[in-house]
Parts: sequence; C-alpha cells; structure tokens
Amino acid sequence: MEQLRFEKSLGTYLATVEPEGIWISRGLGTHCVRAQLALANPEVVADAGRLLHLETTLYAPVASGPRAPLASSNVSVAFGAPAEVRRVELTYFLTNPQLLALEQNRLGDLRLELQIRGFLPGAPGFAGCPDVTTYLSVAESRWRQQLESLGRSVGVETFVPFPDDDDPLRGIADFLREAQRQLAGNEIRAAMVHVRMALEGIKQQTSWSWPGKKDREQWTAGERWARIRATLEDQASGTVHLQGTKDYQYSRDEVETLIVMTAALLRIVPLKQALAPALPE
Repeated sequence: MEQLRFEKSLGTYLATVEPEGIWISRGLGTHCVRAQLALANPEVVADAGRLLHLETTLYAPVASGPRAPLASSNVSVAFGAPAEVRRVELTYFLTNPQLLALEQNRLGDLRLELQIRGFLPGAPGFAGCPDVTTYLSVAESRWRQQLESLGRSVGVETFVPFPDDDDPLRGIADFLREAQRQLAGNEIRAAMVHVRMALEGIKQQTSWSWPGKKDREQWTAGERWARIRATLEDQASGTVHLQGTKDYQYSRDEVETLIVMTAALLRIVPLKQALAPALPE
C-alpha cells in the first residue's frame, strides 16, 4: 500500500495494486497489460474536492542500469463518503518487442514498478503530491499462463536496418521497408516483388562465392550462405516466373516470413571491396 501525501489541509490517499489484479490480453497490433488499482481516502477533506487525478507510468527494472519505461496511463477518480474504496483499471499498451524484451530480462517472477503521481484538481492552487513507486511481482506460473493465452500473437520480430546514406546496403533496406509498407496495405504481390529485388541486391553486393559443382560436403560457409540466398530468391520468384509458379498466390504469412528472413540475411552480408589498382613502385 502506497500513500499519496498531499498538503496537511488536503489529506492522504491510499493506493494498492494486488498482483492478482495484473493480467495481459491481446490487442489490435499491441498487447494490453491491465492493473487494478484500489484507492481509499480515510477522511474527506473539504478543501480537497471530490476528484483525484492520477498520472501513472509502468516501468521494467533493469539490472545493468536505470529502470526502463514501458507505457503510461492516466485516470480520474471521484470520491464521496469517507473511507470509501474505489477500484479503477489502468491499461498499458505494449508492443511485441517490449513484451519480448520483458521475457528476455525476466528471471523467475515478473517484476514491474508502477510510478504514481496524484493531483487534486478541485483543491486551491497546485495540489499535487510527491511521486510514489509501488513494486509489483507476478508469479512466474501465472505470467506464463497468461502469455500462453496470447497464442501466435507473440513471436520473434526482425527489424529492417537503417544503413547510412552512403552505405551500399541502403537501397536494399529501402526495398524491404517498401515491402513492409505494401504488406500493410494488403498489396501482397507487390510486396513480394520488392522482397525479390532486395535479394537480387544482396546478390550484387555480396562477396559470397558460388559453390558451383563442388560436393555439398566441400562447401565453405560463404558458399552455403550463397545457396541460402539463392533459395530465398527462388521462393520469392513465383511473382515473376513465366512458367510454373507465375500464378501462385502468396499468403500474407509467406510474405512476412520472407521479409524477416531477408532482413536477417542483410545483417551478415559481406560487402564486395573495390580494390584499387596497385601503383608502380
């Protein structure tokens, strides 16, 4: 239980968050973390008014540095009789990367911090109280059960990098970002074309050599990466082949998968180095 201490003439409010009152659910492109906050005013102070406004921020503690902010939520609560307990729901929207980062940093129970700042808008002057922080802990078994209920909405995400303007890979990254944009607009075929263009760009920039007719057991690591890139390009080529798969209709999941795999491949591309001709001594 945390105490929101205002000036003596305005009183004190009590705030409590029970671990059982924290749960996560699937949202539209996000995940909703909800926390039930119980508020009580032991006594009604006339000057305080009947309305309490709260500004809250949810944090994740980080062992190697300062805590990391996750999301914010504001709420106003009206009070009446003394000792009345009011319960409000705080909602925090987390992205998939945030949720995955929480899991990567979690050891056992899920630990969070909730910072609360209170205001009394009906009181005279600037009636605010010092920030308070309540420390939350959700049992690992309960948290894992909630994550399982999210189903396939939680998964690994690979971000398309933003190379420098003079980086030879900049144009390839632009192809992938355009594919992402088109996929968001449900332009499935056009998105796959840009994936293929990105793969062709990787082929032009890479220093991976082609294994040729060598036995598979004799391929070098670079030659294996060259084969992987070529296989991805073949998989993305149904949009341009004149025969065989030219009418193949890709699903959204297939395009997403190839964008992710190409973006991952882009991270390890060894660039060709232009060697200047040696000057005569």
